[in-house]
Amino acid sequence: MNTRPLLIANTILIAGMAAVSAWAWNAIPDAAQIPLHWNFEGNPDRFDSKFEALLAMPGIAVAVTALLIVLPRLDPRRANIDASVKFWNAVTIGVVLFLAYLHVLLVLGATGQHIDMLNGMIPALCLLFAVIGNYLSKTRSNWFGGVRTPWTLSSEYSWEKTHRWASRFFVGSSLATAVTWLALGPQWAIGVLVVSLFSTSIVTIILSYVFYKQDPDRASR
Repeated sequence: MNTRPLLIANTILIAGMAAVSAWAWNAIPDAAQIPLHWNFEGNPDRFDSKFEALLAMPGIAVAVTALLIVLPRLDPRRANIDASVKFWNAVTIGVVLFLAYLHVLLVLGATGQHIDMLNGMIPALCLLFAVIGNYLSKTRSNWFGGVRTPWTLSSEYSWEKTHRWASRFFVGSSLATAVTWLALGPQWAIGVLVVSLFSTSIVTIILSYVFYKQDPDRASR
């Protein structure tokens, strides 16, 4: 699988995150307690030291990049992973880009800027899930990415049909969340996103079984 695009993109993103941390290091007192987690109302509910705040996101980005490069190499269906390279590259770059964006918001907040984390996160989450949804329909059956049920992994027909619907559901969830955010605010938007993604998980599992039963290759055996 050609991982060069994601390696180049994520190296640039992680280097940028490290540069932001280096810039902020002397601007934040050593004893400062920096918010690292927020509740559904947008209020910080967990604080950590400057060391953790400035290094956590870059560290997670490195781990995510390494993990999503290694996992495809372990998949017994390596040919299908190679055929799904656009999905893997898009998801890996998208996740690290999201982490880099959060890192910038976190650092700006730690240096005294007024940052509304909840309102800042919603559009980024919508974009991330829209990108994932867009590329889901372009995947081939594998063990590490996509809707993996006994039926999708046993039937290429079920995999293809299920992922076409999953792609629509993900994009639809993103659009519904974005509209809710603009109309009703971030708390409602988070609720819509959580409910729609949970519903998508349940519906796609059911659809994977339905399409498995409809598989013409299976019926002809």
